[in-house]
Amino acid sequence: MKTDILIIGGGPAGVVAGITAKKHYPSKQVTLVRKEEKTVIPCGIPYIFNRLDSVDKNLMPDQSLLNNKINLVIGEVIEIKPKEKQIILKNSDVFDYDKLILALGSAPQLIPIPGIEKEGVWLVKKDYEYLEKFREAVLKSKNVIIIGGGFIGVEFAEELSGIKNLNISIIEKLDHCLITNLDEEFALAVEEKLKNRGIKIFTGKTIKEIGGKEKTEYVELDNGEKLAADLIILSIGARPNIELAQKTGIKIEEKGGIMVDEYMRTNIPDIFAIGDCAQTRDFITNKNIPIMLASVAATEARIAANNLYQIELIRENKGTIGVFSTFVDGLALGAVGLTEKRAKEEKIDYLVGEAEAFNRHPASLPRTEKIKVKLIFTKSSEGLLLGGEIMGPESVGEMLNILSMAIQQKTSLFDFNTWQIAT
Repeated sequence: MKTDILIIGGGPAGVVAGITAKKHYPSKQVTLVRKEEKTVIPCGIPYIFNRLDSVDKNLMPDQSLLNNKINLVIGEVIEIKPKEKQIILKNSDVFDYDKLILALGSAPQLIPIPGIEKEGVWLVKKDYEYLEKFREAVLKSKNVIIIGGGFIGVEFAEELSGIKNLNISIIEKLDHCLITNLDEEFALAVEEKLKNRGIKIFTGKTIKEIGGKEKTEYVELDNGEKLAADLIILSIGARPNIELAQKTGIKIEEKGGIMVDEYMRTNIPDIFAIGDCAQTRDFITNKNIPIMLASVAATEARIAANNLYQIELIRENKGTIGVFSTFVDGLALGAVGLTEKRAKEEKIDYLVGEAEAFNRHPASLPRTEKIKVKLIFTKSSEGLLLGGEIMGPESVGEMLNILSMAIQQKTSLFDFNTWQIAT
């Protein structure tokens, strides 16, 4: 079988790449190969237990692919032959391609904890059948322990705390939940919200053992304390799926992602890599940093798809700006670019701008809430915006997106004084 543009992977990166390629090159045949019959929306996985109340309500519809006349093939790719420009599927089907886009995604990270193989330990997999069983197990549980206090772990805890008679605990080895992505004052605000929902938080702790016979019964911390646990959720990040790329001779960078240039091209001609499997380069520091977000994957997908046959300079990847946001018990918050903590780590000479204000004027209006903003600028004469953190009502998400655009446009602190905005 022959196709012009072949995409391996049916997650957000693969879907956006397929749609963008078809719109940009309407005469080309676009084929997307994925091994899953049904694909889930990654960001919605923590919410299948209560808010969505179903895995089926968190599925990515195939209609967008079909509407754009993209060929969808269900099957597992086991080999890429770059010289012949072919891929081979597990069922022995062979596809010839002109351009190949790897959107291989990522898999849950594992850590060597004694007892991790026991029944009752669950990973955050993007697998429909697995998540169906996961959801069923959670609803039968009483004591749930979440290992890892990052965004996914916090979102799982907040979601599960809405289920009656479920005891939730988070174990985080760092000093605070979300401290990798937020400064301390924002992380503390999250922890307060979690505690208000009855969630127990154990920070600065590691796990000595997952105890029990065949099934998990408890977790023993490094200080000897034992916590009852009939279900454990391992949420300590993800690793890029690179095995297929490695077998093909595609270069991998030291932190594990597929090496790509600013147009998402690999070292092998006509093969591109996007999304979680590809390396990401920080917009500000230019360092390779792992940022696995659907929003980043979609951006990379558009860049790759727009540059398949010819380079369009206006559509290049100038670096990744991580935009993180979440919602915890009525509090929306997030960060974009560098936090103050990261600016210190990078030894950047910086200035901090902080403000608190109400989101309505006058503040006596109904549903008025307070917003806290913290911005990081270079201390040089340019005063360039490097990052920001915001917390408050749901509009925080839109404000973070504005800050992301401002960083990309190299906005300075002086520009903020002359911005013309609605009040």
